[in-house]
Amino acid sequence: MFGGADAQLVQDALIIAALAAAGGFAFAIGFRKLHNRTADDMKPNSKGELEERVEVLERIATDRTIGLADEIEQLRTTKETA
Repeated sequence: MFGGADAQLVQDALIIAALAAAGGFAFAIGFRKLHNRTADDMKPNSKGELEERVEVLERIATDRTIGLADEIEQLRTTKETA
């Protein structure tokens, strides 16, 4: 493509610039799609999906191995004594 001692460096620089431009373009498209999501897009699509979400929430709320209530209480007492 180019002649001289720096030909390979010039080719590499052009490839890197093209890849960076393509990456930036892809990021911009993805960001725009994410930004344009509406509340309707985030709603469950079916009754089954809604039931799955409720099951997960119930499991989180009732699973004692998580110990969330204990952690909250510990933070509360630590904050009060500080």
